[in-house]
Amino acid sequence: MTNQKEEIKKMWRIIGTNESSVLELRALWPNAVEPTRPAFTTHFRATDYGGIDACKSAFEAEALRLNAIGYNIYAVMNPIKSTFTGNAVKDEDISYRDLLLIDIDRVQKAKEPATDEEVEAAKQLADTVMAYLAANEWPDPIRVMSGNGHHLYYVLPEVANDDGAKYYVQSLLKSLAAEFDNDTVKIDTTVFNASRITKVVGTVARKGLESEGRPYRMARVI
Repeated sequence: MTNQKEEIKKMWRIIGTNESSVLELRALWPNAVEPTRPAFTTHFRATDYGGIDACKSAFEAEALRLNAIGYNIYAVMNPIKSTFTGNAVKDEDISYRDLLLIDIDRVQKAKEPATDEEVEAAKQLADTVMAYLAANEWPDPIRVMSGNGHHLYYVLPEVANDDGAKYYVQSLLKSLAAEFDNDTVKIDTTVFNASRITKVVGTVARKGLESEGRPYRMARVI
């Protein structure tokens, strides 16, 4: 398995940062795993760490620590306003959109990890969607095996965080889903909000209880 400490650094290929960045980490306890633990949110400000590199290192260390305990780890994917002071980021706290996420997962509502066959089906659908968008002059995305499916991250040119952008992303996801969903895997049409959280690569995705043929997997860039 790829070293987690190396893989998590690839998160910054996906999430853009600068010297005034605020990073939000959310830790969620997996369903069906006892004893349960509360979810919580932590923020990392570049200005508190003397620079973005130290800030990212602190984020990585905390993400891996919590993941080792058993939490699923997520981050807000679009840039957070430097003036943010709340408990959890909302859409109005996003400066602008610089990512579009296409999240491909199982059709069946899942309470356990995916099989290798289901992950492969998600990969094949990701290949199809990527080829379709490439034929329409979209750039290559950043590709991630999310643990139980596949993510395609398309980098955007600092799109305004407004209703027009939200409706465009929502419409695009619905259009792609109508065209390409199948009986096994589908495109998640709910991930259009600006403050969307996404799986942190380099962390293990835990959905319910693992079993033979349904293992926990580390999310990784491919």
